[in-house]
Amino acid sequence: MLPHHTTFRVLREVRKTKNSHFKKTRLGSFYQWAHKHNYMGKPVDLTGDKIKTSGTQIGTLENDEVEALIHTCPEELQGHLWLRLCMGLRVSEASQVEELSQRDGYLIVGANAAKTRTRRVIKMLPRHKRWWSCVSPLRSLRERFEKVRTDAGIEKWPNNAMRHTAASHWLNYYQDESKAALHLGNSPTMLHRHYKALVTEKESEKFFKLWK
Repeated sequence: MLPHHTTFRVLREVRKTKNSHFKKTRLGSFYQWAHKHNYMGKPVDLTGDKIKTSGTQIGTLENDEVEALIHTCPEELQGHLWLRLCMGLRVSEASQVEELSQRDGYLIVGANAAKTRTRRVIKMLPRHKRWWSCVSPLRSLRERFEKVRTDAGIEKWPNNAMRHTAASHWLNYYQDESKAALHLGNSPTMLHRHYKALVTEKESEKFFKLWK
């Protein structure tokens, strides 16, 4: 019963599982909800051993990790992997498939899906049409991607890793912060501050070749 759930007990059980970091985030939200609605007196606190990321450099995935994710990803998830890891869409944008469309070699992110509530038109590379054809509405994406990461053998997963990886490579592709900013829906200043020089041009060339 919920009143018997304690921070010590929950943390002990969660640490025994794979992808415990992601589970703690979701469980923490649940316990806050339960406390707010008086289902339990003292809320379970899962933030005590949370890794602090403020002030640290943004992390990206290596190309061999990207390749492992592509090869491990089940067919039904491949479209969503491409949207996030290759095209750099935010999780909230990629999950709203009904607001996405493709025309004349461009991926169009509708205003209702975009974080800035502004329609965005994104350049697709010639081999991307196959990936777009795999995009379809799916549920439980968080859990499915956690399994893909585990199956791919990736132990260290930086915060927002897929979008940061894509953003770094698209900045190299465009060689223009304003164009990359339009693609990603960020300001040029933010892109320059966070993503410049995170990956080399040769690494970006290999990255885009992985999306055959």
